[in-house]
Amino acid sequence: MALGKSHDMVNLLLLPLSLYFIPKEFYLPFSLGYIVGTFFLSPDIDLKHSKPSKRWKYLKVLWLPYQKRSKHRGTSHIPIVGTFLRLIYLNLVVLFFYFFLVGIFSYVSPELSRILLSIDLEGFFRYLAKSESSFYFLLGLIVSEILHVLLDFLFTLKRLL
Repeated sequence: MALGKSHDMVNLLLLPLSLYFIPKEFYLPFSLGYIVGTFFLSPDIDLKHSKPSKRWKYLKVLWLPYQKRSKHRGTSHIPIVGTFLRLIYLNLVVLFFYFFLVGIFSYVSPELSRILLSIDLEGFFRYLAKSESSFYFLLGLIVSEILHVLLDFLFTLKRLL
């Protein structure tokens, strides 16, 4: 694929068509998920020098362990599975840094550590799990991934013929 430009363009062109199937009150969360999935959490995040990796700027180092463990067009390109793997990975990274900061602050500033520990992460994740907006955000991520994988398949098929 031409440096990912085709993926970006095709996904953006198909967003309005995708919205046809979404209730109007969920256009925003679906579109946000779709755009995040297209530009930042694309299946190509498993490539170190891909457009989605570069878009993370300095934070792309967070994806290095994921890239080392992933084979391109492996599990990251399995629709739905790939999305969940990337989301689980990203959540683990965030949780690691959260507890890392709690540990550092417990030595430097116990008050800041107590403030961090007072954040109800479990309640926040429970709220997200029950929210319809979260469902449509996730659906946007998945639809963008399916279109990406479909475009890869069609491009590969074209090269074989």
